[in-house]
Amino acid sequence: MVYISGKTNRTIANDMKWYQKHTGLITEIISYLFILLFVYAAISKLLDFENFRIQLAQSPMLSAYAGWLAWAVPIAEIFTAFLLLYTNTRYKGLLASLALMVMFSTYIYIILNHASNIPCSCGGVLEKMGWKTHFIFNLSFIIIALLAILIFRKRNYKNKHISYIMPSVIAFIGIGTVAILFLTSERIIYEENPFIRRYVHYVKKVNEIDLQGNVYYYAGNDDQLIYLGDYYNPLQITSFQRNFGGKQTHSIQINKEDLPTKVSQVRIQAPNFYLIDGYISRIIKGTISNWHVTGRFEGSMRFDDYQLEKENTLLFKTYSRLHGASLVGRLKITDGLPYHLYPNVLRKQKDGVFDVDGSLKYDDCPHELIYTYYYRNSFTIMNLTSKEIRTYQTIDTISKARLKIDTLLNKHQQKLVSSLMVNPSTYVVDQLLYVRSKIKGQYEPDNTWDQSQTIDVYNTANGNYLGSFYIYDESDKKLTDFFIIENSFYGFIGNKIVQYNLEQFLKIVPINNTSR
Repeated sequence: MVYISGKTNRTIANDMKWYQKHTGLITEIISYLFILLFVYAAISKLLDFENFRIQLAQSPMLSAYAGWLAWAVPIAEIFTAFLLLYTNTRYKGLLASLALMVMFSTYIYIILNHASNIPCSCGGVLEKMGWKTHFIFNLSFIIIALLAILIFRKRNYKNKHISYIMPSVIAFIGIGTVAILFLTSERIIYEENPFIRRYVHYVKKVNEIDLQGNVYYYAGNDDQLIYLGDYYNPLQITSFQRNFGGKQTHSIQINKEDLPTKVSQVRIQAPNFYLIDGYISRIIKGTISNWHVTGRFEGSMRFDDYQLEKENTLLFKTYSRLHGASLVGRLKITDGLPYHLYPNVLRKQKDGVFDVDGSLKYDDCPHELIYTYYYRNSFTIMNLTSKEIRTYQTIDTISKARLKIDTLLNKHQQKLVSSLMVNPSTYVVDQLLYVRSKIKGQYEPDNTWDQSQTIDVYNTANGNYLGSFYIYDESDKKLTDFFIIENSFYGFIGNKIVQYNLEQFLKIVPINNTSR
């Protein structure tokens, strides 16, 4: 009998058999735990595939890759489970398990520490976990995967090439892959968006007021009050506080000869009001302190879609016979209403009239005119100081206006027979353009789209898409128009105005991202 370090050869052999048996059992148990985890997770995703893909599309780091990742993740989980099932491929399966768990953990770490909006990313029981609990759960499986890999290495004497370095390489590749997906997805979403919206779910309704009618439009505001005009009674103004208290009705005092037409609207820029009638080229000015008229100005040019730029200056759109198209311009609210047209702002595609219909807004902070087209994915910005003109795209794919135009007997008259509305209303403030979109994006649930309106937000400094939020229907009535005051969104829905709080949204979206 030969003794080695106090033990017989037989004892050593028995120890080795015990070690082989029990460590093999540990590896097998760990492998079957991973098989159970991956098969369950994959089946949950595939059974609720559309929801899983929508959740990926709303992820703050994988949105741009949601289409193929929705298939790649469950396929990778099932493939890894098959590798773990057989002894001769188990080591590869354990390495694949480690890679998947490292990538899932890296994803959750970024969600918890760098994401603006936290989505749900898996199904079944795992979906009920909080993100921190899920992170700890994943770390636990990383540890047992490493344990199984190291045990397998010690048992498998034939595979001398197996190294401790391999798990480190796998972990490094997993972390790097997720980091690259995160960085590239963010760039694609904000700069080259493939029509995947990033919804922010922190925009909540906080108030509403019943106006007892749907005849109102936003006329302006001051430091305390919001003012609404009446489409059918141009001389009547309704005011209330920003929290909808203190509702009052005011009447503009005017001479009979100055009575406006039905197309007149009021614009308020405290302390003045302007009763504007573009059809007859007349502007009446007064003060909101007593609603009395202080000035009356007439011109020779018809105009519409007007916005006050500053005191006694108006931005507008008009049809120019000389150019045979609609143009934007600027006029002084003084005798004769002198004006200047800018023929290079609106981009003609078909007729230069219907195809350039849109919404004209003014942003005071950078002193810019913003024009968003109704029938295509485009908005044009003109800096009124430098006269620089920039054109950007909204994230939908309608680049050409889809219009059917009928020419009447008079060749100068045309009729719009049908159209596809893309961006029906907008508002701009502090270099943020809010666009109500009528076009459904990729991976958006039908039921939510049918019960709400989507507001997309863009940075006018560079045209980048920033994010979206829902405004929900009220009694089956949809949002028709809206305006923004500081951190509040005010929307006209049926007979109501609703107020949504934008404070959290404005903290979350990457407003300062000016890269291009």
